[in-house]
Amino acid sequence: MLTGASHEEIMSLRQQLEEGQVKMQSRLEEEEEAKAALMSLVSTKNTIPGVPNHERSQSVSEEDAGISATDHMDLLVEQVKMHAGEISFSTSTLKRLVEQSVDDPESTKTQIQNLEREIQEKRRQMRALEQKITETGEGSLASASLVDMQQTITKLTAQCSEKAFELELRTADNRILQEQLQNKYAENNELQERITLLEQQLGSMINEKPTGHSESDEVEYLKSKHHAQETENEKLRYELMQLNEDYKELMNQKKKLADEASYAKELASSAAVELKSLAEEVTKLSVQNAKQAKELKNLQRSRPGSRASREFTNFSLDETSDLDSLKTELSVRKQREAVLEAALAEKEVIEEEYKRKLDDAKKRELTLENDLAGMWVLVARLKRGALGVAEKNGLDERLSNGELVNGDVRVAVNKVEKEDGVTIMVDKPVVTNDSTKDRCGEDPKSGQFEPVLVRLKAKIQEMKEKESDSPGEKDANSHVCKVCFESPTAAVLLPCRHFCLCKPCSLACSECPICRSSISDRIITST
Repeated sequence: MLTGASHEEIMSLRQQLEEGQVKMQSRLEEEEEAKAALMSLVSTKNTIPGVPNHERSQSVSEEDAGISATDHMDLLVEQVKMHAGEISFSTSTLKRLVEQSVDDPESTKTQIQNLEREIQEKRRQMRALEQKITETGEGSLASASLVDMQQTITKLTAQCSEKAFELELRTADNRILQEQLQNKYAENNELQERITLLEQQLGSMINEKPTGHSESDEVEYLKSKHHAQETENEKLRYELMQLNEDYKELMNQKKKLADEASYAKELASSAAVELKSLAEEVTKLSVQNAKQAKELKNLQRSRPGSRASREFTNFSLDETSDLDSLKTELSVRKQREAVLEAALAEKEVIEEEYKRKLDDAKKRELTLENDLAGMWVLVARLKRGALGVAEKNGLDERLSNGELVNGDVRVAVNKVEKEDGVTIMVDKPVVTNDSTKDRCGEDPKSGQFEPVLVRLKAKIQEMKEKESDSPGEKDANSHVCKVCFESPTAAVLLPCRHFCLCKPCSLACSECPICRSSISDRIITST
């Protein structure tokens, strides 16, 4: 209520300021009209000493004409100003009527049309007056004398002094009104601060006196919140299972692509070897063909006569049969070479496609691993923050039943470190490949993992006992950076897996502040 009253006072002061300005403007216009009338009356009686009578009478007539022209000019200017003010007022009312016509267009339609006609008529009159002003100004400038110029200068200086005085008055009034507004604004701020203080006191009193009904409401709210967190955990588990299945499928696809790529490489290598052998055979045949052609020419030159011709014919027949067989074999080998080249090109295309698929699978695998790490960090936060002892009991049961091993991801409480009496538990996903699982050939419940499970059970039991001994004690610095002691922890250090540094300190440090081991990589959980 107090703030509303102060706002109304400010609005009333603004309205009074606007009304005062309008009244001052109207008063100034009236004074200007009165001064113009007085000047017109006085100017008719002015005489200039030292001028002959006939010249004086002529100058008086010219002066009367000039003063009347200036008065007429001032009158026209005032009329133009008046028409401009009326046009602005009419346009504002027209805008208001247009805004009102949205609700009731029929009732305001005639008023809008009348106002538009009035505005057009006034604009036409104002244009006519402006034309008259320009015509009279040109005529007065053509017929103006020195005396007229002096009188107009004196008149303008007087008007300037009056306007300066009016401006000083207005600035003084505005200064006073500004001071009043500032005072009201300060009072309004004080009242607002007082209201906020009273509201805080009222809230503190309400918090100090809780009722049984409010406690029951709070219990119901906590139960609903716990139920919502459980549903969210179930969703996260389902998403984790889906991610595990996707990861398995990706690994299978990766294995298939690797097998296909190796098979394509083997085919390409065998095709290259076969092409090389074919090229060697072709070169051998071409060399043999050249040798036989040389021998044929030598025989033709060295053995003349019929015997030579018979031997030549027999040799030529044998040679032609050998050449035909060589040509057929060469054509067959060329065809085989073309087929092998086509197969090799096809294999290269398939190999490129497999490489592209393998790269895509690797990228997808990397993104899935990052999403999986983020989800594990979120699950760890939910476990530490919301589930409490009940979740740890469930974890113990799952450890005892061996249900933590799911596909390629196993959740383990990796390390419990003690520093200055502070217990820090870090949950970390451990990723194992199918290849390592095949090499090991062992079940997670076998003798290799039994000591780990026993140690985990013992550590969880110790944590339960500590929490039962001191249920109200919590470490305020467990999630604070161990270097700057200001920012919350946001980085998991590798390979020691300590969750003890914020993002800037993890990037700046080269070794873990807890175990003093060198940092090879970091997992940023939040920014």
